[in-house]
Amino acid sequence: MSIILILDVIMITLLVTAIIYAVILDHHLSATKENYRMLSHLIEQFYQASQRMQDELNTVQQSENEMKQSLLLQIDKASVLKEELNVLLNKIEQKTHTLDGLKVRRPLTTQNNVLSDCPQDMDLSESEQELLNALNELK
Repeated sequence: MSIILILDVIMITLLVTAIIYAVILDHHLSATKENYRMLSHLIEQFYQASQRMQDELNTVQQSENEMKQSLLLQIDKASVLKEELNVLLNKIEQKTHTLDGLKVRRPLTTQNNVLSDCPQDMDLSESEQELLNALNELK
C-alpha cells in the first residue's frame, strides 16, 4: 500500500502544480488580452487623431491657397494702381511744365485769376484745372 500512497501523493502534487501553472497561465493570458484591447483602442485613437490632423492639414492648405490667390490679386491691383498713378503723375508734370512755359512767356496779371491766363487750345477738365490751381497755390 505504501507504493500506491506514494503514487497518489506524486499524482496530487503534479495535479496541484498543473493547476497552479494553469492559473498563472490564465492570469498572463488575461493580461495579454487586456493589453491587446488597450493597444487596439490606442491604435484606433491614433488613427482618428491622424485623420483629424489630415483634415486640418487639408483645411490649412486650402486656406493657404485662398490667401495666396487673394494676395496675388491684391498685388495685381496694386501694380495696376501704381501704373495709373505714374501715368497721372506724368500728366501732371507735363501740365506743370506747360504752365511754367506759359508763365515765362506771359506773366499772370492777377494772382487770383489763374485760369483766365491759360490758353484756350489746352483742353483741361475741371479736375485738372483744380489740380493746376492747387499746384500754383503751393508754389
